[in-house]
Amino acid sequence: MTVTVKSWDRIDPLLTEWERLAVRAEASPFLWPGWIGAWWRAFGAGKLEILTVYEDGDLTGVLPLHRLRGVLSSTNDPDTGPFGFLAANETALQRLCEYLFSERARRINFSLLPSSDVGVSLARTTAEAAGYRVIADSIAGSPYVLIDETSWDAYQSGLGKSMQKDIRRCRRRLEEEGRLTIDVFDGTQRLDELLEEGFRVEGSGWKEAEGTNINARPSTRRFYTEVAHWAAERGWLRLAFLRLDGRTLAFDYCLECNRIHYLIKTGYDPAHARYSPGKVLRQHMLARAFSEGLAIYDFGGIIEPYKQKWTDSYRELQSLYMFAPTALGFLDRKALEYRRPAVEQVKGVARSALGKRGWHLLKRGRALARARLDL
Repeated sequence: MTVTVKSWDRIDPLLTEWERLAVRAEASPFLWPGWIGAWWRAFGAGKLEILTVYEDGDLTGVLPLHRLRGVLSSTNDPDTGPFGFLAANETALQRLCEYLFSERARRINFSLLPSSDVGVSLARTTAEAAGYRVIADSIAGSPYVLIDETSWDAYQSGLGKSMQKDIRRCRRRLEEEGRLTIDVFDGTQRLDELLEEGFRVEGSGWKEAEGTNINARPSTRRFYTEVAHWAAERGWLRLAFLRLDGRTLAFDYCLECNRIHYLIKTGYDPAHARYSPGKVLRQHMLARAFSEGLAIYDFGGIIEPYKQKWTDSYRELQSLYMFAPTALGFLDRKALEYRRPAVEQVKGVARSALGKRGWHLLKRGRALARARLDL
Protein backbone atom coordinates (compact mmCIF):
# COMPACT_ATOMS: atom_id res chain seq x y z
CA MET A 1 0.00 0.00 0.00
CA THR A 2 1.26 3.45 -0.95
CA VAL A 3 0.63 6.15 1.66
CA THR A 4 1.17 9.81 0.83
CA VAL A 5 0.54 13.02 2.78
CA LYS A 6 -0.16 16.45 1.38
CA SER A 7 -1.20 19.93 2.52
CA TRP A 8 -3.82 21.99 0.71
CA ASP A 9 -4.66 25.69 1.03
CA ARG A 10 -8.14 25.42 -0.50
CA ILE A 11 -11.21 23.26 0.13
CA ASP A 12 -12.66 23.16 -3.39
CA PRO A 13 -10.20 20.63 -4.92
CA LEU A 14 -10.94 18.27 -2.01
CA LEU A 15 -14.69 18.76 -1.77
CA THR A 16 -15.99 15.59 -3.43
CA GLU A 17 -13.54 13.12 -1.89
CA TRP A 18 -13.72 14.85 1.51
CA GLU A 19 -17.51 14.46 1.53
CA ARG A 20 -17.13 10.84 0.47
CA LEU A 21 -14.81 10.21 3.42
CA ALA A 22 -17.19 11.99 5.82
CA VAL A 23 -20.05 9.75 4.70
CA ARG A 24 -17.89 6.65 5.06
CA ALA A 25 -16.79 7.65 8.56
CA GLU A 26 -20.32 8.73 9.61
CA ALA A 27 -18.74 12.01 10.68
CA SER A 28 -20.55 14.72 12.60
CA PRO A 29 -21.54 17.82 10.57
CA PHE A 30 -18.69 19.73 12.25
CA LEU A 31 -16.10 17.71 10.31
CA TRP A 32 -17.64 18.14 6.86
CA PRO A 33 -16.11 20.53 4.31
CA GLY A 34 -19.35 22.54 4.15
CA TRP A 35 -19.15 23.41 7.86
CA ILE A 36 -15.37 24.06 7.77
CA GLY A 37 -15.68 26.19 4.63
CA ALA A 38 -18.45 28.31 6.14
CA TRP A 39 -16.36 28.83 9.29
CA TRP A 40 -13.27 29.81 7.30
CA ARG A 41 -15.11 32.32 5.14
CA ALA A 42 -16.73 33.90 8.21
CA PHE A 43 -13.95 33.82 10.80
CA GLY A 44 -10.75 32.57 9.19
CA ALA A 45 -7.48 34.47 9.58
CA GLY A 46 -4.01 33.69 8.29
CA LYS A 47 -3.51 30.77 5.91
CA LEU A 48 -5.66 27.67 5.55
CA GLU A 49 -3.66 24.42 5.84
CA ILE A 50 -5.59 21.19 5.26
CA LEU A 51 -3.49 18.13 6.07
CA THR A 52 -4.50 15.04 4.10
CA VAL A 53 -3.54 11.38 3.87
CA TYR A 54 -4.00 9.21 0.78
CA GLU A 55 -3.78 5.42 0.70
CA ASP A 56 -3.34 4.03 -2.82
CA GLY A 57 -4.77 7.28 -4.15
CA ASP A 58 -7.88 7.33 -1.91
CA LEU A 59 -8.37 10.10 0.65
CA THR A 60 -8.41 8.49 4.10
CA GLY A 61 -7.55 11.37 6.46
CA VAL A 62 -8.27 15.10 6.77
CA LEU A 63 -7.19 17.60 9.42
CA PRO A 64 -8.19 21.22 8.57
CA LEU A 65 -6.07 23.87 10.32
CA HIS A 66 -5.07 27.48 9.87
CA ARG A 67 -1.70 29.11 10.41
CA LEU A 68 -1.27 32.60 11.84
CA ARG A 69 2.05 34.06 13.01
CA GLY A 70 3.65 30.64 13.22
CA VAL A 71 0.79 29.09 15.21
CA LEU A 72 -1.34 26.24 13.85
CA SER A 73 -4.90 26.15 15.18
CA SER A 74 -8.02 24.09 14.65
CA THR A 75 -10.65 25.50 12.31
CA ASN A 76 -13.24 26.14 14.98
CA ASP A 77 -13.84 28.43 17.91
CA PRO A 78 -15.59 27.96 21.26
CA ASP A 79 -18.90 29.33 19.99
CA THR A 80 -19.21 27.28 16.78
CA GLY A 81 -18.88 23.63 17.68
CA PRO A 82 -16.27 20.98 18.45
CA PHE A 83 -13.30 19.83 16.40
CA GLY A 84 -11.84 16.43 15.60
CA PHE A 85 -9.82 14.17 13.34
CA LEU A 86 -11.48 12.74 10.24
CA ALA A 87 -9.77 9.45 9.47
CA ALA A 88 -10.86 6.17 7.91
CA ASN A 89 -8.41 4.05 9.90
CA GLU A 90 -5.53 4.06 12.38
CA THR A 91 -2.89 4.38 9.66
CA ALA A 92 -4.44 7.60 8.38
CA LEU A 93 -4.73 8.96 11.91
CA GLN A 94 -1.10 8.16 12.69
CA ARG A 95 0.16 9.78 9.50
CA LEU A 96 -1.91 12.91 10.14
CA CYS A 97 -0.32 13.29 13.57
CA GLU A 98 3.19 12.67 12.26
CA TYR A 99 2.69 15.18 9.47
CA LEU A 100 1.24 17.70 11.90
CA PHE A 101 4.37 17.81 14.06
CA SER A 102 6.76 17.66 11.13
CA GLU A 103 5.50 21.17 10.30
CA ARG A 104 7.41 22.41 13.39
CA ALA A 105 4.90 25.12 14.26
CA ARG A 106 5.91 27.11 17.34
CA ARG A 107 2.55 26.23 18.90
CA ILE A 108 -0.39 24.02 17.95
CA ASN A 109 -3.84 24.72 19.41
CA PHE A 110 -6.73 22.25 19.25
CA SER A 111 -9.99 23.62 20.64
CA LEU A 112 -12.74 21.37 22.01
CA LEU A 113 -12.05 17.83 20.86
CA PRO A 114 -14.23 15.06 22.34
CA SER A 115 -12.07 13.16 24.82
CA SER A 116 -13.34 9.95 23.20
CA ASP A 117 -11.70 10.94 19.88
CA VAL A 118 -8.73 8.56 19.52
CA GLY A 119 -6.87 11.42 17.85
CA VAL A 120 -6.60 13.20 21.21
CA SER A 121 -4.36 10.61 22.87
CA LEU A 122 -2.42 9.97 19.66
CA ALA A 123 -1.79 13.69 19.16
CA ARG A 124 -0.45 13.95 22.71
CA THR A 125 1.81 10.93 22.28
CA THR A 126 3.13 12.16 18.93
CA ALA A 127 3.64 15.67 20.31
CA GLU A 128 5.71 14.40 23.23
CA ALA A 129 7.79 12.17 20.92
CA ALA A 130 8.53 15.26 18.81
CA GLY A 131 9.69 17.17 21.89
CA TYR A 132 6.56 19.31 22.23
CA ARG A 133 5.26 20.19 25.69
CA VAL A 134 1.52 19.60 26.06
CA ILE A 135 -0.99 21.42 28.25
CA ALA A 136 -4.56 20.10 28.26
CA ASP A 137 -7.75 21.75 29.47
CA SER A 138 -10.89 19.71 30.05
CA ILE A 139 -14.44 20.99 30.16
CA ALA A 140 -17.77 19.26 30.77
CA GLY A 141 -19.54 19.78 27.48
CA SER A 142 -22.06 18.35 25.02
CA PRO A 143 -24.86 17.22 27.37
CA TYR A 144 -26.99 14.59 25.65
CA VAL A 145 -29.93 12.23 25.97
CA LEU A 146 -29.33 8.67 24.77
CA ILE A 147 -32.64 7.89 23.12
CA ASP A 148 -31.81 4.37 21.93
CA GLU A 149 -31.61 3.05 25.47
CA THR A 150 -34.97 4.19 26.84
CA SER A 151 -38.55 5.05 25.93
CA TRP A 152 -40.22 8.45 25.97
CA ASP A 153 -42.42 7.49 28.92
CA ALA A 154 -39.44 6.24 30.91
CA TYR A 155 -37.43 9.35 30.07
CA GLN A 156 -40.27 11.66 31.13
CA SER A 157 -40.66 9.79 34.40
CA GLY A 158 -36.98 10.35 35.08
CA LEU A 159 -37.48 14.11 34.86
CA GLY A 160 -39.52 14.07 38.03
CA LYS A 161 -43.12 14.97 38.77
CA SER A 162 -42.44 18.63 39.56
CA MET A 163 -40.68 19.18 36.21
CA GLN A 164 -43.49 17.50 34.28
CA LYS A 165 -46.08 19.48 36.22
CA ASP A 166 -44.29 22.75 35.51
CA ILE A 167 -44.14 22.02 31.76
CA ARG A 168 -47.87 21.21 31.67
CA ARG A 169 -48.64 24.40 33.63
CA CYS A 170 -46.56 26.57 31.29
CA ARG A 171 -48.15 25.06 28.21
CA ARG A 172 -51.65 25.44 29.63
CA ARG A 173 -51.05 29.10 30.47
CA LEU A 174 -49.72 29.77 26.98
CA GLU A 175 -52.77 28.10 25.43
CA GLU A 176 -55.00 30.30 27.60
CA GLU A 177 -53.33 33.35 26.01
CA GLY A 178 -54.11 32.33 22.44
CA ARG A 179 -53.43 29.77 19.71
CA LEU A 180 -50.20 27.89 20.45
CA THR A 181 -48.39 26.15 17.59
CA ILE A 182 -45.05 24.37 17.25
CA ASP A 183 -43.62 23.94 13.75
CA VAL A 184 -40.40 22.32 12.53
CA PHE A 185 -39.08 23.27 9.08
CA ASP A 186 -36.34 21.68 6.97
CA GLY A 187 -35.44 24.85 5.07
CA THR A 188 -36.56 23.70 1.65
CA GLN A 189 -38.97 26.66 1.44
CA ARG A 190 -38.74 30.30 2.62
CA LEU A 191 -35.40 29.62 4.29
CA ASP A 192 -34.12 33.20 4.48
CA GLU A 193 -37.47 34.39 5.81
CA LEU A 194 -37.45 31.71 8.52
CA LEU A 195 -33.85 32.51 9.48
CA GLU A 196 -34.69 36.19 9.83
CA GLU A 197 -37.58 35.34 12.13
CA GLY A 198 -35.56 32.87 14.16
CA PHE A 199 -32.41 34.99 14.49
CA ARG A 200 -34.52 37.87 15.81
CA VAL A 201 -35.82 35.74 18.68
CA GLU A 202 -32.49 33.97 19.30
CA GLY A 203 -30.85 37.34 19.86
CA SER A 204 -33.35 38.81 22.28
CA GLY A 205 -32.78 39.20 26.00
CA TRP A 206 -29.44 38.53 27.72
CA LYS A 207 -27.70 37.39 24.51
CA GLU A 208 -28.30 40.74 22.87
CA ALA A 209 -27.11 42.57 25.98
CA GLU A 210 -23.87 40.55 26.05
CA GLY A 211 -23.34 40.57 22.28
CA THR A 212 -23.31 36.75 22.01
CA ASN A 213 -26.30 36.43 19.67
CA ILE A 214 -26.16 35.50 15.99
CA ASN A 215 -27.07 39.02 14.86
CA ALA A 216 -24.34 40.61 17.01
CA ARG A 217 -21.71 40.41 14.26
CA PRO A 218 -22.08 40.21 10.46
CA SER A 219 -19.54 37.36 10.38
CA THR A 220 -21.56 35.27 12.85
CA ARG A 221 -24.79 35.85 10.97
CA ARG A 222 -23.05 35.01 7.69
CA PHE A 223 -21.72 31.75 9.14
CA TYR A 224 -25.06 30.47 10.44
CA THR A 225 -26.86 31.56 7.28
CA GLU A 226 -24.39 29.73 5.05
CA VAL A 227 -24.49 26.61 7.24
CA ALA A 228 -28.31 26.65 7.11
CA HIS A 229 -28.33 26.67 3.30
CA TRP A 230 -25.67 23.96 3.15
CA ALA A 231 -27.48 21.74 5.69
CA ALA A 232 -30.86 22.28 4.02
CA GLU A 233 -29.45 20.97 0.73
CA ARG A 234 -28.53 17.74 2.54
CA GLY A 235 -31.81 17.41 4.42
CA TRP A 236 -30.14 18.03 7.79
CA LEU A 237 -31.56 21.41 8.79
CA ARG A 238 -34.29 21.70 11.41
CA LEU A 239 -35.70 25.10 12.40
CA ALA A 240 -38.25 24.88 15.22
CA PHE A 241 -40.67 27.67 16.19
CA LEU A 242 -43.04 27.92 19.14
CA ARG A 243 -45.60 30.57 18.23
CA LEU A 244 -48.49 32.21 20.04
CA ASP A 245 -51.08 33.66 17.65
CA GLY A 246 -48.37 33.68 14.98
CA ARG A 247 -45.77 35.47 17.11
CA THR A 248 -42.57 33.49 17.72
CA LEU A 249 -41.84 32.97 21.42
CA ALA A 250 -39.03 30.40 21.16
CA PHE A 251 -36.70 29.18 18.41
CA ASP A 252 -34.29 26.29 17.84
CA TYR A 253 -31.63 26.11 15.11
CA CYS A 254 -30.70 22.43 14.77
CA LEU A 255 -29.09 19.83 12.54
CA GLU A 256 -29.99 16.15 12.24
CA CYS A 257 -27.36 13.79 10.84
CA ASN A 258 -26.68 10.07 11.35
CA ARG A 259 -29.68 9.81 13.74
CA ILE A 260 -28.29 12.51 16.01
CA HIS A 261 -30.17 15.73 16.72
CA TYR A 262 -27.74 18.61 17.32
CA LEU A 263 -29.12 21.68 19.08
CA ILE A 264 -26.90 24.43 17.67
CA LYS A 265 -28.63 27.64 18.80
CA THR A 266 -31.75 28.42 20.80
CA GLY A 267 -33.50 31.45 22.23
CA TYR A 268 -36.83 32.78 23.49
CA ASP A 269 -38.75 36.03 23.82
CA PRO A 270 -38.01 37.42 27.32
CA ALA A 271 -41.36 39.22 27.33
CA HIS A 272 -42.96 35.80 27.85
CA ALA A 273 -40.32 34.35 30.17
CA ARG A 274 -42.91 33.74 32.91
CA TYR A 275 -44.42 31.05 30.66
CA SER A 276 -41.03 29.35 30.02
CA PRO A 277 -41.53 29.06 26.24
CA GLY A 278 -38.03 27.61 25.84
CA LYS A 279 -38.91 24.79 28.22
CA VAL A 280 -42.13 24.04 26.35
CA LEU A 281 -40.28 23.94 23.02
CA ARG A 282 -37.54 21.73 24.49
CA GLN A 283 -40.06 19.19 25.75
CA HIS A 284 -41.68 19.07 22.30
CA MET A 285 -38.35 18.66 20.47
CA LEU A 286 -37.24 15.87 22.78
CA ALA A 287 -40.57 14.08 22.32
CA ARG A 288 -40.16 14.49 18.57
CA ALA A 289 -36.65 12.98 18.70
CA PHE A 290 -38.06 9.90 20.42
CA SER A 291 -40.96 9.58 17.98
CA GLU A 292 -38.66 10.03 14.95
CA GLY A 293 -36.50 7.14 16.09
CA LEU A 294 -33.34 9.18 16.56
CA ALA A 295 -30.46 7.78 18.60
CA ILE A 296 -29.17 10.84 20.47
CA TYR A 297 -30.40 14.32 21.36
CA ASP A 298 -27.26 16.47 21.71
CA PHE A 299 -27.66 19.78 23.57
CA GLY A 300 -24.20 20.96 22.46
CA GLY A 301 -22.08 23.62 24.12
CA ILE A 302 -21.20 23.35 27.80
CA ILE A 303 -23.16 22.13 30.80
CA GLU A 304 -25.55 24.82 32.00
CA PRO A 305 -28.24 24.73 34.70
CA TYR A 306 -31.15 24.63 32.23
CA LYS A 307 -29.61 21.65 30.39
CA GLN A 308 -29.05 19.75 33.62
CA LYS A 309 -32.82 19.75 34.15
CA TRP A 310 -33.10 17.52 31.08
CA THR A 311 -30.06 15.24 31.42
CA ASP A 312 -27.08 14.45 33.59
CA SER A 313 -25.12 12.78 30.76
CA TYR A 314 -22.37 14.67 29.01
CA ARG A 315 -19.20 14.21 26.98
CA GLU A 316 -15.93 15.66 28.15
CA LEU A 317 -14.21 18.02 25.73
CA GLN A 318 -10.50 18.76 25.68
CA SER A 319 -8.45 21.63 24.36
CA LEU A 320 -4.77 20.89 23.70
CA TYR A 321 -1.97 23.46 23.62
CA MET A 322 1.28 22.01 22.28
CA PHE A 323 4.54 23.98 22.37
CA ALA A 324 7.58 23.38 20.20
CA PRO A 325 11.01 22.75 21.81
CA THR A 326 12.23 26.15 20.65
CA ALA A 327 12.76 29.53 22.26
CA LEU A 328 9.46 30.82 20.88
CA GLY A 329 7.65 27.68 22.00
CA PHE A 330 9.13 28.07 25.48
CA LEU A 331 8.01 31.70 25.69
CA ASP A 332 4.49 30.80 24.53
CA ARG A 333 4.22 28.05 27.15
CA LYS A 334 5.46 30.27 29.96
CA ALA A 335 2.99 32.97 28.95
CA LEU A 336 0.13 30.46 29.13
CA GLU A 337 1.30 29.02 32.45
CA TYR A 338 1.54 32.54 33.86
CA ARG A 339 -1.88 33.49 32.64
CA ARG A 340 -3.79 30.42 33.84
CA PRO A 341 -3.46 31.11 37.62
CA ALA A 342 -4.45 34.73 37.03
CA VAL A 343 -7.58 33.62 35.15
CA GLU A 344 -8.54 31.21 37.94
CA GLN A 345 -8.00 33.92 40.55
CA VAL A 346 -10.30 36.30 38.67
CA LYS A 347 -12.92 33.55 38.38
CA GLY A 348 -12.76 32.97 42.14
CA VAL A 349 -13.28 36.64 42.89
CA ALA A 350 -16.19 36.78 40.44
CA ARG A 351 -17.88 33.74 42.01
CA SER A 352 -17.63 35.28 45.47
CA ALA A 353 -18.94 38.66 44.34
CA LEU A 354 -21.77 37.48 42.09
CA GLY A 355 -23.01 34.37 43.84
CA LYS A 356 -24.05 31.17 42.09
CA ARG A 357 -26.75 32.59 39.81
CA GLY A 358 -24.78 35.68 38.88
CA TRP A 359 -21.72 33.60 38.07
CA HIS A 360 -23.72 31.33 35.74
CA LEU A 361 -25.15 34.35 33.95
CA LEU A 362 -21.72 35.90 33.56
CA LYS A 363 -20.04 32.84 32.13
CA ARG A 364 -22.90 31.82 29.84
CA GLY A 365 -21.74 32.21 26.25
CA ARG A 366 -18.24 33.22 27.40
CA ALA A 367 -16.82 30.28 29.33
CA LEU A 368 -15.65 28.44 26.24
CA ALA A 369 -14.06 31.56 24.81
CA ARG A 370 -12.01 31.98 28.00
CA ALA A 371 -11.05 28.30 27.95
CA ARG A 372 -9.25 28.69 24.66
CA LEU A 373 -6.72 31.14 26.19
CA ASP A 374 -5.34 32.41 22.88
CA LEU A 375 -2.03 34.21 23.37
